[in-house]
Amino acid sequence: MVVIKPVTRAVLVFALMGVGLFFNALDNPFHFDDRHSIEYNRHLRSLANLPEFFTDLSTFSSERRGTMFRPLLLISYAFNYALHGDWIVGFRLVNLGLHVLCAGVLFAIARYWGRPEREAWAVGLLFLLHPLHGEPVNYISSRSDLLVGLFYLLALGWAFARPWSSGLAYGAALLTKSVAITLPIAAAIRAWCMGGRNQLRRLYFAVILGLSVVYVGTIIANRFLGSSLEKAPRDFDLQLWIQLKAMVYYLWLFCMPRSLSVDHPFTVARGPGEWPVLLAGFLLLSLGGLAFVARRRIEAMGFGFFILALLPASVMPLNILVSERRMYLASAGLVAIAIWAWGRMACRRQRAALITGIVACALLALMTWNRNPVWASDVRLWEDAVAKGPGLFRARANLGLAYAKEERWIEALEQLDKALEIKPDYADAWVELGNIRHRLGRLGPAEAAYRRALEFSPDLEGVYYNLGNLALGRGEAERAIELYEETLRRNPDFANAHNNLGQALERMGDESGAVQHYQAAVERDPELGGAWFNLGAALERSEEKRSARDAYVRAHELLLDSPEHRDYAERASQAIRRLQVPID
Repeated sequence: MVVIKPVTRAVLVFALMGVGLFFNALDNPFHFDDRHSIEYNRHLRSLANLPEFFTDLSTFSSERRGTMFRPLLLISYAFNYALHGDWIVGFRLVNLGLHVLCAGVLFAIARYWGRPEREAWAVGLLFLLHPLHGEPVNYISSRSDLLVGLFYLLALGWAFARPWSSGLAYGAALLTKSVAITLPIAAAIRAWCMGGRNQLRRLYFAVILGLSVVYVGTIIANRFLGSSLEKAPRDFDLQLWIQLKAMVYYLWLFCMPRSLSVDHPFTVARGPGEWPVLLAGFLLLSLGGLAFVARRRIEAMGFGFFILALLPASVMPLNILVSERRMYLASAGLVAIAIWAWGRMACRRQRAALITGIVACALLALMTWNRNPVWASDVRLWEDAVAKGPGLFRARANLGLAYAKEERWIEALEQLDKALEIKPDYADAWVELGNIRHRLGRLGPAEAAYRRALEFSPDLEGVYYNLGNLALGRGEAERAIELYEETLRRNPDFANAHNNLGQALERMGDESGAVQHYQAAVERDPELGGAWFNLGAALERSEEKRSARDAYVRAHELLLDSPEHRDYAERASQAIRRLQVPID
């Protein structure tokens, strides 16, 4: 007879429930950051690039500005690609599996720390079913929150029973996301609350503090910390007042998860004298004081964990003021408080507690299930955000981008205009406005929009690229060359800029320069079919027929399945026959 251990049984039950809970979300598409960090990130397409994830920050994204130091996260994406390419269901199943494992780890921690089995089950179920955790499953880029949550909880759970395993888990958490840096504080508080100060003398603390020092030294040396500070969108004192309000807002979201959104209508605090900031600070200090006085009680430790897990994102200024995915790890503390209260009720009124628990789980599961279809398309996601926050400039701009992808031009322009009414200096909205005008053939207004974007953000290399495309389309090859060269000065790895610069150089009669830039384009993006075709044509004119043949073959392979480029695939096929090379 096979005996299944309680933790294994819990994980299996949570897995079955998780599949049912997110079954209507499995094929939801990639969204916003997923595109530059996963879908278009060529670094993920070969497992041979794994060592670079630890040394090259630019491997995190296809965009130059998207630098991060999260090597284990990238490794997980790369293995997804190696197994099934960009099949979205495979990516989402990994996210769901990580969520299930986090619920299982919380079950195990509750049992290890001496809680009754019914409370351990309740902790895992509440964490699994809560609608706040729908975003990390639906939004693939939120895997960073899932992975760091899993490693952090493992490290905390193993801290005193299996210290070396805990140290390994902590190291993995640091290599996933910086929020893990608070673990030594969490472990120290746990030791102080439950075991006395003598627990702090253990070698374990020396090990995890050493790992923390090594990690901080690494992100200083590789410029991740410096670049993050340089990109900070606001001052640190202002960030503090904003996040005082945000923590209370997160508490409300956990208790009343009815107004979930990918972009919350959260107002910026201007200073410590505002009433919402004062009231939020007073509430948090009061709860913190109660937690300190009752430090050995579960509810006190749960609140302390909630504050601690949110601390890194609260201290570091980020573009988005509040985000549901930031609550993923922190919500474990609130789950502990909720189940502690439910457990007290169960001790006195068992039947009432059972009914309350079943009803609560059913309601939370229904809310999560009903929220999943919002992630079924970009349009639905951002329409939902705009409906809940009509004054959000970022949501308006993203909705405009979503409409543009569906060629709903009038609606796209309307949303972008509204975004710019709210925030006239929003450079990304000006860029997208220029892209749509360019697509519609309004070249003068398109150029005006691009120039406005540069007024507010002169380092956007993509804008110089777009202006170069306008110049090339007007036949101004010399001006286009200047703009493409400016693009490449800012981002030497911009493959499309190399390709288009090659075309402009061809028009100026510089065949060797054109070949050089076509080669640079395919080196930086080996799947850029148009660049392979252009390279083949340039090499053929230079009588380098063998190399031209190879370039045409590669172009044919890449362009054949693209309806938009079917004509170029046929032309490549004709060139191959002309050069007497059979097609497989």
